[in-house]
Amino acid sequence: MPLLKTIVVDWHGKLRFSGKNEKGLSVNFDVPVEKGGDGTAMTPMETLLACLGACTGIDIVLIMKKKRQNLHGLTIEVTGNRRDEDPAIYTEIGIKYIVRGKSLSKEVVERSIQLSEEKYCSVSGMLRNSAKITTSYEIVEL
Repeated sequence: MPLLKTIVVDWHGKLRFSGKNEKGLSVNFDVPVEKGGDGTAMTPMETLLACLGACTGIDIVLIMKKKRQNLHGLTIEVTGNRRDEDPAIYTEIGIKYIVRGKSLSKEVVERSIQLSEEKYCSVSGMLRNSAKITTSYEIVEL
C-alpha cells in the first residue's frame, strides 16, 4: 500500500511559510527581499535542490557503510539552472559529491552514486523527467 503523507503549510505574513509534518518537524520558506519577502529562509525551489542533495546523500552514506568504506564526511553541492518562463522549472541540475575518508574505493564511490541516481533517490526519480541531471565527484583522502 502506498505511503500517504500529509504536510501542513502555514502562512506567516509577507511571503513566509512553514511546512510541518505529522511529527511536528518543520521547515521554513521565504523569498528574497527584491521579490517581496524578507529573505529569512530558502525559497521553495532552493529547498528542492537541498532535498535532492539530502536524498542522494542518505543513499550514498548507507551504501558506502554497507560496503564497509571508511567514510568520514560527505558534502554535496547542487546547482540548478531554471528556464525564464513560468513555471520557472529547473532544466539542468548539477550534483558534485565531495567524499572524505580513508582508503576509499573509487569503484564503490562511483557505484554508490549510480545506485542512488538510478534506483534509490526518490527526489532524483521525480526530477529526472524534467531536468538533465549531471554528476561529478571528488575523493578527499584523510
